[in-house]
Amino acid sequence: MSSNKKMAATIRAAYANYGDDPDDWPKDVKKKIRGQTEEQHTAENKILRHLILHGYTNKYIAQERSKTPHYLQKLRSRMKNRDELDYQATPDELAQLKYNLDHMDWPSNPRIASAMGRDKDWVRCMRVKLREV
Repeated sequence: MSSNKKMAATIRAAYANYGDDPDDWPKDVKKKIRGQTEEQHTAENKILRHLILHGYTNKYIAQERSKTPHYLQKLRSRMKNRDELDYQATPDELAQLKYNLDHMDWPSNPRIASAMGRDKDWVRCMRVKLREV
């Protein structure tokens, strides 16, 4: 089934189950429909999402994947609005972050992010994760 047919079926089911006013529909149904209409998860978008989730900056991703920073900013903001922006890190990335924290003078989030080539929000989230471990 094509993505347009899937989306149409989802919308018809929502009308049948929840009525004519989309404001009364559950948030997860609206989120699912919005996700189907805004973008397809192509292989390239999956790679971009992976890089964003691992904290790489838009500038770095744009250079590596030949995308415009504007496109990446829109993708990042859509992920944030849909609550899909849950930063992740491999054990090696956490080890590198811990090393930078231990060996830098005045280790602020922006300075660590600059040294690692990552987004400062990723650094903030991963520092919280390190404290929990």
